[in-house]
Amino acid sequence: MEFMETTENSTYYFHNARFDTDFIFCYLFEHGYKHVVDRKQEKTKTFSTLISKMGQYYSTKIVFKKDGKNTNYAKLYDSLKLFPNMSVDNVSQAFGLPLSKLKIDYKAYREVGHVLTDDEVEYLHHDVKIMALALDILFSQGLNKMTVGSNAMKDYKEIVGEKNFDRWFPTPEYDADIRRSYKGGFTYLNPLYKEKDVGAGLVFDVNSLYPSVMRYSKLPYGNPIFFEGEYQKDDIYDLYVQRMVCMFELKEGHIPTIQIKKNLLFVPTEYLTSSNGEMVELYLTSVDLELFKEHYNLYNVEYICGWKFKSTVGLFNDYIDKWTKVKIDADKTGNKAMRTIAKLMLNNLYGKFSLNPEVQSKIPYYEDGRIKYTMGEKEMREAVYIPVGTFITAWARYKTITNAQKLYDIFIYADTDSLHLDVELPPELQKLSNKELAKLTTGDLIKAGVKLPADFEVDPYTLGAWKLESRFTRARFIRQKCYMEDWNAPETWDTPDYERDLLNVTCAGMPKDCHQYVTWDNFKVGTCYKGKLQPKHVRGGTILIETEFTIKPN
Repeated sequence: MEFMETTENSTYYFHNARFDTDFIFCYLFEHGYKHVVDRKQEKTKTFSTLISKMGQYYSTKIVFKKDGKNTNYAKLYDSLKLFPNMSVDNVSQAFGLPLSKLKIDYKAYREVGHVLTDDEVEYLHHDVKIMALALDILFSQGLNKMTVGSNAMKDYKEIVGEKNFDRWFPTPEYDADIRRSYKGGFTYLNPLYKEKDVGAGLVFDVNSLYPSVMRYSKLPYGNPIFFEGEYQKDDIYDLYVQRMVCMFELKEGHIPTIQIKKNLLFVPTEYLTSSNGEMVELYLTSVDLELFKEHYNLYNVEYICGWKFKSTVGLFNDYIDKWTKVKIDADKTGNKAMRTIAKLMLNNLYGKFSLNPEVQSKIPYYEDGRIKYTMGEKEMREAVYIPVGTFITAWARYKTITNAQKLYDIFIYADTDSLHLDVELPPELQKLSNKELAKLTTGDLIKAGVKLPADFEVDPYTLGAWKLESRFTRARFIRQKCYMEDWNAPETWDTPDYERDLLNVTCAGMPKDCHQYVTWDNFKVGTCYKGKLQPKHVRGGTILIETEFTIKPN
């Protein structure tokens, strides 16, 4: 704190700042600083924060001294917002840095006033330098906004120009209505495989799902036209969002595509086989409505109203082509850092168009030596252009669902841009490594005897095609985002040659430190695993309490 106060007007980054700033907030309150909501209230010994209602930390500004127009301040940002879902270790590997994260015994006893050992200093030095090097590479590309999404949007606007952006994406006054059609990725487990042991299979991933949709699919632009009743074919305004009410029932042999949220009669994460005899209200993009009609029988349909849009292909071509080329060139030269930056830029633009204009921040306050939070006032910011966001995600679901349907007889599981299939490789291909398998195309696989439809496009390089990502020898799927796939050869399963690192565990909410305790035999509902660290607010900051993670039923 002394260093920040004596180093005028500087910016500091913390990786996962939500943890670190808890200590800083305690210090500030204990030393007479006051939290202000409006930065117009800034004066000596005040600080302001930007923390979302979900607890996502973005920034803090500390004003140490303000004298007229002269201000001495520090700004604190979260580098996790620039490298989302990446630990310090992940960043080091993804950027190909010469430093790697070291290990330390977090449980070792350290008395009050403990003086850091040389090993502890070196551990901290590595952590700080890894993030400093990664940030330096990012900033050298002119990407110096607070979040990766903001960097992507800034770059996109520079490519297409502000005038084109404003013309293509006028502020949507109808945001709240279109937003009801906005949904995430398609994640679904075939109930035939739920909590069952599965034999050998393959996993295919789309080569850059969202960028491919932005590059090749029809997307809306401009102001829409509101219509009453059912949409009527319009060659100019050919994309639309339809508001309707109906009852429905899944057709035999089809994958369900509909979830109903904010309705107590339905589980919001469940894909429905029927409306249970209830009339339900839906807001569907024309893309989702097409799938809805293909997969379900509809009854008592009433079309209420909707919004229709002009569409075009190419709004994002220059942006996608630029960063795809950067990624390909980085692959050729082995530049891991630029490859990682290109992937971040490709995958984080579309979400900026869907930002909710209704915002509410958490406000920190101090009580009994601990930091607590209260909710601030709801505010409205200018919406960007939700129609683009809702159609990009709709086309992405369309891609995954239509291909899962093609593979219905062998389909196990889908997660946004991946398909997990109940199909075994023929003996001649089983000898190949995952790296060699990833180079195969649809023709190669069919010629070798893999049962795939000819129109299931597999190609390791084509944007939007499927790539053979991995194969497993056995697997167990408990529910959405909770499964394990074993990559070990069957002959090693019960031998000393079995490799734990080849047991691929995916379980939402399970910390990585728990994975070491997961085995093939204990991966099931009700099992508890050590290794979960639970943050707890205490006097002066936050501590991490070791607890257990339990796999719970749906």
